[in-house]
Formats: sequence, C-alpha cells, structure tokens
Amino acid sequence: MIMPFEHSTRMREKINVIDSLYLYSDLSPEQIATRVGMESGEVMRIIDGLVRKDAIKAIIEKEDAPVREIMRGCVAILDASKTALDAANLMIEKGTGCVVVTSQGKPFGMVTEKDLLCESAVFDRKLGRLKLGVIASRPLVHTSPLETIGTVADMMLKHGIRRVPVMDEGLLVGLVDARDIAMMLSSASRPALGRALLDALSRPRSR
Repeated sequence: MIMPFEHSTRMREKINVIDSLYLYSDLSPEQIATRVGMESGEVMRIIDGLVRKDAIKAIIEKEDAPVREIMRGCVAILDASKTALDAANLMIEKGTGCVVVTSQGKPFGMVTEKDLLCESAVFDRKLGRLKLGVIASRPLVHTSPLETIGTVADMMLKHGIRRVPVMDEGLLVGLVDARDIAMMLSSASRPALGRALLDALSRPRSR
C-alpha cells in the first residue's frame, strides 16, 4: 500500500524530471510522458504550469521596467468593415501575425493569422466575404505604455494570449508580442524558457 506521503514525494520527483527534460532536452512531451510513465495530457498540463511559473519568476528581474521598453511601435490596423482577406493581405505586407480591428476609430478587437486559417480551413469560409467586425476576438485586452513588463506577462498567461495592444489616452501606440518577452528571457540567458513560454501560450488552455 502506498502512503499519501510517498505518493506526493514520487509525484514531486516526476515533476522535477518533467521540468528538466522539457527545458533541457530534445524529447517531445509524448516521449517525456513515456519516460515518466504518465498520460501525455497530464504531462502537458504539468509542463504548462511549470513554464508559466518559471517565466514569471525570470521576468520579475525586469518587472518594474515599463512595457514601452519592449513594445513594437508599428501596429497593423483595419476598420471592422474590412474583410478577412484585407487582413490577410495587410499581415503579409507588414510581416505581422495580427491586425487590431477598430470601430468608429477606436480599437475594439483583434484578428490573428490563426483566426484566418481557422475560418478558411475549418469552416471553409471565403475570406473575402468575412467582415472583421464579425470574427474579431473581443473584448480587446490591452495595457498602457507605463504598465510593467511583469504585469503584461502575467496578463498574457492569465488570458492565454500572445499579443497585447498598448494604448495611451485612448490611442493605439504599440503592441507587445509574446516573442518580445521570449527574446527578453533569451537575452537573460534563458532561451529554453523563452521557447517553452511560446509553446505554452500556443496551446489551448485546459478547462
């Protein structure tokens, strides 16, 4: 019979092994699951939790720095009356993965490259017929240029999003992408954690 204490200790040992293998080896989550004798879904949930915890811990070193230090000033913007095809063309032109959608001159939602692929492939819809006002994700989660990097990173993890628009007195002035956070982690000699953070944010959140 396994006592509760023994079970807890063994689980902690497995979690430590999972953390180490995911960050510092080339094994896939499925291979790690086989290695530790657990279901792949359970291992994935553990990995996401560890990554989020480690990322916030690493970001704390710069948590007081304003997000304007890493935000991108060039943002792709389109009115809600435009189509998904317009958004796709603008993304290609700007070399970006998202478009902030406005209504009456004010930001109110966002459309990403992933959204367009989903609408086209999964629902078999013609991009030229889809209005951005219909498919945009909203409400728009945004921040201010004076907000701290740590707070914005926590916001991304909380909402499971990779991009946060930056607004100043109602005006869109920039965008923070999870890749910007990952690059910051890489510059702090944490490249593996930066990649893991991007992976965690790319997966659907467990319900």
